[in-house]
Amino acid sequence: MALLHEFFDADNVEDSYDAAIEEEVWGGGFGASDYVSPVDSILVHSPGHEVELLAHARYDEAVGTLVLKDSKGRARSYFQGRELPDFELMRSQHAALVQLLSDNGIAVHDYTVDPQIWGNRLFTRDPALITPHGAILCRMSGFFRQGETCIIEKTFADLHIPIVGAIQGRGFIEGGSFSIINPHTAVIGRSVRNNDEGIEQLRWLLALQGLELLVVDVPADKIHLDEMFLMLSYDKALVDTRIIPHWFLRKLRDMGIEAIEVDPEDPPLTNNCIAIAPGKIIFPASGVRTMDILERRGLQILPVDVSELNKMGGSIHCLTLPLHRKARVA
Repeated sequence: MALLHEFFDADNVEDSYDAAIEEEVWGGGFGASDYVSPVDSILVHSPGHEVELLAHARYDEAVGTLVLKDSKGRARSYFQGRELPDFELMRSQHAALVQLLSDNGIAVHDYTVDPQIWGNRLFTRDPALITPHGAILCRMSGFFRQGETCIIEKTFADLHIPIVGAIQGRGFIEGGSFSIINPHTAVIGRSVRNNDEGIEQLRWLLALQGLELLVVDVPADKIHLDEMFLMLSYDKALVDTRIIPHWFLRKLRDMGIEAIEVDPEDPPLTNNCIAIAPGKIIFPASGVRTMDILERRGLQILPVDVSELNKMGGSIHCLTLPLHRKARVA
């Protein structure tokens, strides 16, 4: 028997991130070494029945928001303001975003069908992180988002995307606060949604892939880093300098990245965009002043109206999870 074990030992896989083995076993159509290289495929979720349930939400004076609660009094979803959502407008705006992605040669996938109702599954960015060698499953802090990790795990199985880690126990991480700046450096925003335990778990998982993790503190009135920082191209980032820490701006400069300021007169979530290729940005149509700044810097801006979707608490970056970006060419 020992000889048999030694026989198979000759074919042991020493490195689970071996590129040739990844290609042979998984097909290679996944992963991202940065968050600006050209997107091949992306995950979204079209507004469905879970959004329509907001018709039963009640306005909460304390937070100035419509809140949907379950029979146990737990918040399951919310919508900013007093008025109910325009469901048809939400669907048409999301469809326009999907069409724009498709028109730019990106394969668009929706969540695997799941009978459970989770009100924020519209925001596919948060339940998982895409890394160079596969997906890391997140553990989100709020009960109202707990089931999304299960749904996205099923989706990854259907799409043949390997899971290379998961945040567990007392750790919390959400994808809206994560970005890979370059093949050696990633960043996470520490906030009410991302705690120290989750960050340390993530640091270890990324170190296995040779990525250093920077940690930026997010102000108390924000939940995700993508409200104040996003990469636009290999050497440009969009930042809100009113709230981003100076040390991080200096770090970007040292990495050869120009920090472009979002116009403070544009509405909230203007910063929440997505680079589908270096310097090619799908951008919220309401951010007209910042769009002008970016175009004058030579960036290609593709505007789309997501104003009704914004009232769910997120924007374009939140609504999209790139599954595969082409390898960066040096």
